[in-house]
This record gives sequence, C-alpha cells and structure tokens, in this order.
Amino acid sequence: MSCVFCVLGCVSDLVNGARRVPELAAAYAEQEIAVGADFKHGLSMAEIIRRAAELDAEHGPAARPPVGTALAGYVGKSSAALYRGRLAFLRQRYALAA
Repeated sequence: MSCVFCVLGCVSDLVNGARRVPELAAAYAEQEIAVGADFKHGLSMAEIIRRAAELDAEHGPAARPPVGTALAGYVGKSSAALYRGRLAFLRQRYALAA
C-alpha cells in the first residue's frame, strides 16, 4: 500500500493510477508544468495520462475490484466479510453519535 503516484512505481502502476484517479493525475500534471520537470526522469505525467486514456479507449474505464477483495486474499472471504460488517456498524454508530 503506497501512494498512487509513487516515483518508485513502474510505468504500468502509474498508468493504472491515472486510470483510477484521473483528477489527481491532472493535478500532478499541472504541478509538473509549474515546476518545469518531468514526474520521473524522462516520463511526464502528461505521457502517463495519455497512456491511461489510450487504455481507457481500448478497454473502457478501469473498474475497481469489490470492496474487501485484497483483504480476503490474506484472511479469507468470511473473515473479510466479518471485518467489513463490523466496520460498517462502527461507521454507522459513529455517524449517529456525531
């Protein structure tokens, strides 16, 4: 779990991030222009966004996996469902108390 646009990430991770969070990618591109430097040496955020748009055009928008998919991979589906249920209960309780 890291920043969606980690300078240490590979190109495909960055492109995937731009597909999933395009508004953040656009903000990074604006800052890149303001600073006058590429996001990564030789790779601009504008190029990352271009590659993301190309994939979106070819395959459609990137879909998010169902909530709890990653967690279920570590603890199993039933434990992940139990955790999500408890979390939903606490969020509802906290929202009602506020």
